[in-house]
Amino acid sequence: MTDPIDALMARLEAASEAVILPSVLQPADIFVELAGEEFRKRLFLTEGANGETLCLRPDFTIPVCLEHLRQGRTAPTAYAYRGKIFRKRRTSGEPEFEQAGTEWLGHPDEMSTDARLFALAAECAAAVGLSPRVRTGDANMFTALIDALGLSANWRTRLVTAFGDEVRLAAALTRLSARGGDGIAARLAPSLAKMNRHQARAVVDAIIGESEPEPTGGRTSRDIADRILEQAALGDADSRAVDVMTRYFALSAPLDRAADTIAAFARAEGLDLDGALTRFAHRADAMVAHGIDIATIGFDAGFGRRIGYYTGFVFEMTDADNGDAEVIAGGRYDRLIALLDPQKSLPAIGFSVWLDRLPQKGEA
Repeated sequence: MTDPIDALMARLEAASEAVILPSVLQPADIFVELAGEEFRKRLFLTEGANGETLCLRPDFTIPVCLEHLRQGRTAPTAYAYRGKIFRKRRTSGEPEFEQAGTEWLGHPDEMSTDARLFALAAECAAAVGLSPRVRTGDANMFTALIDALGLSANWRTRLVTAFGDEVRLAAALTRLSARGGDGIAARLAPSLAKMNRHQARAVVDAIIGESEPEPTGGRTSRDIADRILEQAALGDADSRAVDVMTRYFALSAPLDRAADTIAAFARAEGLDLDGALTRFAHRADAMVAHGIDIATIGFDAGFGRRIGYYTGFVFEMTDADNGDAEVIAGGRYDRLIALLDPQKSLPAIGFSVWLDRLPQKGEA
């Protein structure tokens, strides 16, 4: 019988232009900057010859993108990989384990590319004997919702980067809903909203001044100043925005009915999501064209990846026979290349396979 991992790699390599294995040692600061300070606790850290902070490779997405940039490739490239990654504090399993997967960089027609990559992930699931429970989400749809609600650029950035991280998103929504705030903030915010950022900062700093933190952990004058400027940035955002987003997060449907479900929600809330819905439907149609039965796939409006550079379609394939452990997961991360190199911008999407979570029936 064919080894399931060999069968998996055969499919990944057949769909790729290059097989890659980035260095085990990676620059640690990049992972912390892009994945958040909390991610530092998961890293195995060491020091390079020049004193730089390095880590054992904690995933493949960032290292593959860095290698793509280093090589200066200009053509769209699909990479396949298999190798060890290293993470502390896993909820289950050893801190050193194997992943396989693929990263597609620079491919145009993003909705069709989403569908092709998902079809490959489904082939990989079959190759390892996984009959998955599948959940999908769409960060672009959430971004369209924020834009339709008229939230400021400040809040748009904060909410988009928090999407998929339940703790960060809940904290942001709580902050957004606290419209009253400090009395001085409520009084100053309307005037500050008419100024540019530098003028507003100068006014607030002049009024608030500087102070040391209170021994009991109270806020400093800088904290208060930042809160005032935050309220000013909020401007005239609709006071119902948090309620609308909360109702949106509760939406779920089989993927073949998801566009209609979101459209009905948009009509009920008086929001224009037509552009995002058109792209959403294009992707669903492309998935059907690749032989995917989208009636068996779930869509969850609140589902996203916890790392802030994900920008669009995301999915996970879990093993219902193993506590719904995540076996295959991925999505679109168009923001990442520009974060690594501000001079470049490329569409990008990929997925990983957790080889230590393959179903037992696939190992016979």
